[in-house]
Amino acid sequence: MGPLEGIRVLDLSMVVSGPFCTMMLGDLGADVIKIEPPDGDVSRTLTGQERGGVTVSILNWNRNKRAMMLDLKRPGAAEVFLKMAERAEVVVQNVRPGVTERLGVGYDAVAARNPKIVYCSIAGYGFSGPSVNKPAYDPIIQGMAGVMISQRTQGRPRAVKNILGDKVTAMTAAISILAALTETQRSGRGQHLKIAMIDAVAYYLMPDTASRHTYLPHDAGIAPSMNTLEPFQTADGFITIAPLTDKHWTAILKAVGHPEWFEGEEPRPDRVRRSIKSLITLFPTQPSAYWLERIEAADVPCGPVNDYDSIWNDPQFVANETFFEYEHPKAGRVRAVRSPARFSRTEPALWRHAPDLGQHTDEILGEFGFGAGEISELRANRIVN
Repeated sequence: MGPLEGIRVLDLSMVVSGPFCTMMLGDLGADVIKIEPPDGDVSRTLTGQERGGVTVSILNWNRNKRAMMLDLKRPGAAEVFLKMAERAEVVVQNVRPGVTERLGVGYDAVAARNPKIVYCSIAGYGFSGPSVNKPAYDPIIQGMAGVMISQRTQGRPRAVKNILGDKVTAMTAAISILAALTETQRSGRGQHLKIAMIDAVAYYLMPDTASRHTYLPHDAGIAPSMNTLEPFQTADGFITIAPLTDKHWTAILKAVGHPEWFEGEEPRPDRVRRSIKSLITLFPTQPSAYWLERIEAADVPCGPVNDYDSIWNDPQFVANETFFEYEHPKAGRVRAVRSPARFSRTEPALWRHAPDLGQHTDEILGEFGFGAGEISELRANRIVN
């Protein structure tokens, strides 16, 4: 088992930001209980890739969890949850602010039953202010938090083509929960964590992109920094290079046979721009392996640009055992990404498949002290299923 063995997490979250956070905790050995309404996490019915009735979204954000169905809108359901929370260490939820309070399972209600609980609430924009009740989706978060303008091409803002906001928030939440659990061990008291997606993304993004805006006052109209070079096309693909210093530029241009491109008395930015334009013309004359061999020999940071055919067999990923395959009972053969941390004693592993809706309801309720008669009554009242 992983290092979080013995930590019990009640997961009320859906889609990505909460489920990815709790999956990380589950990968690390926590007992994560995914608690869903009767129609389930919306990820169970998202259009797109699915096989055997199992969507990719459920597989990729919900492994290492158990699942139960609890209809918190029904009378008596909140009491079931609160009784469970008495024996838990963590609660995670990502519904709009105020919803859990109206359902009777907000932080105050839970903490009254379990003062040591670490209760993590995730919201798109925060817990007060003009946007608090607006729906939060990743493109909106990227636009508001500065991601799109920092990815600009030809002066136009561009989106990062994956759900960056949700995933950065999930990682922020996981780190914060672990920090709060450590503090709880010292103080004997829990606390309420509130994480806004726009704040998590800004915290992640700004240290480098806001370098021109750090010293105050700053001049209006200055664009955020963009320090990473775009990939260069070669005869058979793309490579990426990172010549950050003058030593790097001198070495790479000598390696490709054109040291003169960086020479001269012009200001450094002009010489860098000239070198980049020349490399754009030069690199397509030979395949990627040809250039990488020479650039690596010059000790300049470089690498291939993998596509989704090559990445699985990239020698470094293979050496790291980054990707693994397993048999899912319904979806069949599945590929997944390992938890990135390697532990010398308590190695994270796949120890539970992504569960079906309500798959473990009776098992979970029994562990939390509900008798067979009570469970039957809850089913009869459609509180659980």
